[in-house]
Amino acid sequence: MRSRWLAVVAMSGVWVGCGGPAAEALNKYKQASLTSETDVKEWAERSSAPNVYAVANLAATLVAVVGGSSGQDANCPVQQKDGNTTRVTGGCTDKNGVEWLGSLELVSEGEDTGNFRYTYDGFGYQKPFTCEGTTGQNKVVFHGTSSVTGTKAKKEFAFDLRLESSGQQNEDSCDTTNSSGAWEYKGTIDGADSSFGEGKQTWNGSGRIGYESRGVVEVETKAEVVDGSVCDSEASSGTTTVKSGGHTAVIEYDGATDCEESSTVQWSLDGKAKAEMEGISCSAVSGPAFSAWSLALLGALGLMRRRARR
Repeated sequence: MRSRWLAVVAMSGVWVGCGGPAAEALNKYKQASLTSETDVKEWAERSSAPNVYAVANLAATLVAVVGGSSGQDANCPVQQKDGNTTRVTGGCTDKNGVEWLGSLELVSEGEDTGNFRYTYDGFGYQKPFTCEGTTGQNKVVFHGTSSVTGTKAKKEFAFDLRLESSGQQNEDSCDTTNSSGAWEYKGTIDGADSSFGEGKQTWNGSGRIGYESRGVVEVETKAEVVDGSVCDSEASSGTTTVKSGGHTAVIEYDGATDCEESSTVQWSLDGKAKAEMEGISCSAVSGPAFSAWSLALLGALGLMRRRARR
């Protein structure tokens, strides 16, 4: 699909929260609104299994930045490797003026397996900004765990992850904001050894996801097929169900029979079929709350600029 950087992994079954870092946030969020097409589209853009995987792995993206990008400081944050375990520790300021916070631990079964477990303990960074004479800090911090297990043909993933951020609301404004998001989710992917756009993959997953500004929803993806040889702009088949406040929205992927560049899906709300909806690709990373985080996390490091939709 369009976001070919997306890593391939996953797991099935209903997630049962155990009071982890994600639950700490999700249990405090309001129930999300799910009464209009606008509401449904917002959640449809981010609640399918591939989308959840992409957004939750922003933390791993940060690790990749730490580990290898040119221009990064080899001495800060401090990295120590012991066999298949890598520990990254903050408490220092790198040569680019980025202050690294907390720590993370990565346990890998080996590069060839694709299996790993990240544990984040307040890991993140803060970086000063100046805007029209005003100064402040862009800050992003992760708490929790993410893991991938399984074979090359079938992977299982699990997230218990909370993200907290503060700083500039978007790249075009001096306004600042505090925000948070959380993912309590498990899923599977069959065909995990296929490259995106070149092979068939079937995603399943379920759990809770939420954003401080938008609230929390229960989500479940069943048999979402991603196959670029069938349709390169949307999922071929399968469904994602979103529930909140007594309302239920169902997104039906139809790329196998109605493949369109505008990434269309069929959808219903509380059992009533609606008109076709556009802009729902199988690996989109979008939405108002996420945009601010992507600016802070990736933009402040000079990797990406994503205009926030406010």
